[in-house]
Amino acid sequence: MVAAEPLFKKAGLRETTVLLGVAWLVPFVVHLVPWSGERPLGVYLLPMFWATFVAAYFYGARIGLLVGLFSPAINLLVTGLPAWRFHGEMAVELAIFALVTAWAVRRLGRFALIAPLGYVGAKMVTMVLLAPTAPAMDLARSLVSALAGLAALAAINAALVWFYPKSPGGER
Repeated sequence: MVAAEPLFKKAGLRETTVLLGVAWLVPFVVHLVPWSGERPLGVYLLPMFWATFVAAYFYGARIGLLVGLFSPAINLLVTGLPAWRFHGEMAVELAIFALVTAWAVRRLGRFALIAPLGYVGAKMVTMVLLAPTAPAMDLARSLVSALAGLAALAAINAALVWFYPKSPGGER
């Protein structure tokens, strides 16, 4: 009898270092793109969620959480974004996102919309926790702003499912 292969890989120092580097580099590059919008381009493209999802997809909640919490902290130090007043909210949102998407990958495996739905769920929970008096319109406005980022997350999710499929209900 052959033992089942674990669903999530064990992250070594090299893998973790690369993920943390990507988590810093992707938002940094997005901030370098010329943009004259009212808000930073990252608000629309959600680059901090990209590496967090990849980490959660391959290595599970622990590494996803590490990458998700690292990304806004280092980005704030290097670029000044996200603005200090939004840093806590972003950290909570990325933590929820990492936990939800790692859980969903374990349960649903090959579903290609885990990342965008994880973002929507994390945004909803964050808004309830941090701004319970905010109307539903704030959530709708936030999600409309993030449509390009949701499409990017869906593309990343679909590519991972296509090239590195997971079987739902893997080893615990």
